[in-house]
Amino acid sequence: MDEVRADYISAMGQELGANFYELHRKLVELHILWQQYRQLFGETKDTVHLLNRTAGLFFKIVQDQLWDSVLLGVSRMTDPPGTGKYKNLTLQSLSPLITDSALRAEAQHLCAEAVATAEFAREHRNKRIAHQDHNYVSDRNSTSLSGISRTVVENMLAALRDVLNHLDNHFRDTTVMYEHFVDESGARLLVRKLGRLERLQGTSTKKNAP
Repeated sequence: MDEVRADYISAMGQELGANFYELHRKLVELHILWQQYRQLFGETKDTVHLLNRTAGLFFKIVQDQLWDSVLLGVSRMTDPPGTGKYKNLTLQSLSPLITDSALRAEAQHLCAEAVATAEFAREHRNKRIAHQDHNYVSDRNSTSLSGISRTVVENMLAALRDVLNHLDNHFRDTTVMYEHFVDESGARLLVRKLGRLERLQGTSTKKNAP
């Protein structure tokens, strides 16, 4: 990872490269979380039924925590570059560091699109996840939140990728396939092992049946 960071700094300059690398790393982590969510809860109903049979309460907690973690991550990536006297490392903090005026304008446009697309995530972050909005907690029927589907989350992640990949392509002639992270030790492996265990238990029960 040190080599990757150094490569970004070499291509983009010290401040822009260092900030870009950290956002790149956060976006990788965000896609890993989303991938785990999709593999557990978004691929087949059979998988969901298996998880419910295995440990329904536990996997409901996992589902909620993964979902909210993704929304939090999207919110952080699209926050303003500063909160009061404190700086935030967000997509919007990259544009002022770009010296090429045309590229800076392109990045600002893509950032604006990402911020607009992520409005759903920030609404949930501000009213439900990071804070307990009084009106929402007191009367959810009169203060409802915008619905977020998996498609909306996919669109938000795509907008984040557009910003970073536009800059990556300009400076390094590279496109990162964030959405195609390959992992052999994540949720899909767990599902396979749970399914195998359930089949073995079923076979054992049949053998021991009178």
